[in-house]
Amino acid sequence: MPSNQVKLIDIARKLDVSVGLVSIVLSGKSKERRISNELTKKVIETAKELGYMPNQLARGLRTGKSGILGLLVADIANPFFGTMARYIENEAAKLGYQVLFGSSDENPEKLEDLINVFISRQVDGMIIVPVNKSENYLSSLQKQSIPFVFIDRYCSGFDAHAVVSDNYDGAYQLTSLLIDKGYKKIANLVYNIQLSNIIDRINGYTSALENAGLNDPDEDLVFKVGFDQLDARLDTVLKQITEKGCDSIFFANNNLGIQSLKFIDTYGLSIPKDIGIVSFDNPEAFHVVKPGITCFEQPIELMCKQAITVLQEKILGKKEIEPALISLPGKLIMRESC
Repeated sequence: MPSNQVKLIDIARKLDVSVGLVSIVLSGKSKERRISNELTKKVIETAKELGYMPNQLARGLRTGKSGILGLLVADIANPFFGTMARYIENEAAKLGYQVLFGSSDENPEKLEDLINVFISRQVDGMIIVPVNKSENYLSSLQKQSIPFVFIDRYCSGFDAHAVVSDNYDGAYQLTSLLIDKGYKKIANLVYNIQLSNIIDRINGYTSALENAGLNDPDEDLVFKVGFDQLDARLDTVLKQITEKGCDSIFFANNNLGIQSLKFIDTYGLSIPKDIGIVSFDNPEAFHVVKPGITCFEQPIELMCKQAITVLQEKILGKKEIEPALISLPGKLIMRESC
């Protein structure tokens, strides 16, 4: 019998018991209803044998919970968010949740559409990576009863939970490392978006330069690129960086670092002899390429665990949780690129 057609009555008939008894067992309430361990085991084994799959909508009507969480990342093609999705799914499964995934592609309209899809699927809660210009919609979402937690980024002035890495400290450490190694003219390559993580990384970079006496108010070495036509824009910006005589580059995002490596090679530049390189994040590519790329590794697994923990507390509503920004320390990974 196809699994999508198996119903509680099919299990009940096979065991010659009531549908109510089967429902109690599969709802995990055998002990409180004093159903024997032997009978409970038979019901569970028969359900598996027949390929029974619980109807999530029906479960939601009975319990008020669907057992589903929504995860909305900014760009699933980015290794950072792919890793995040895996950790979120693993942590959610430990608590009995399934996860629906969506990727906004840094587009606020797509983010809104995906959140509406999650709502229509009756998710119990959401973990959201906010995108640029999404504050208005997220503010309206906050007025609804669906719990959510921000991850990786936060919205300034927003009274909501957020779990992030210490972006300021990571940028400060990477820039200071370049300075300590003798680099004098350090470019900062970032996405052209006003998001908390980007702002904090620019501030960390700037503070490190100021504290070392290397900041030049007449020369802006922060170079910004958009998401569209990235290859062409990176080529142009990287040429500007080299023409300005920069001796090193701090990439504020792993994707920018990975995509830029091919251009640096075509320019005939040797790393670190001609130009030093450091980057945020620690994708596999950074320790496969030669030389390996020095980077700041964000605590993705811990971020995901914290986000799931906070979200479950909000879903259960057992205690009032004050919104908080949870900032977690990352780790400097030393390689040969600087």
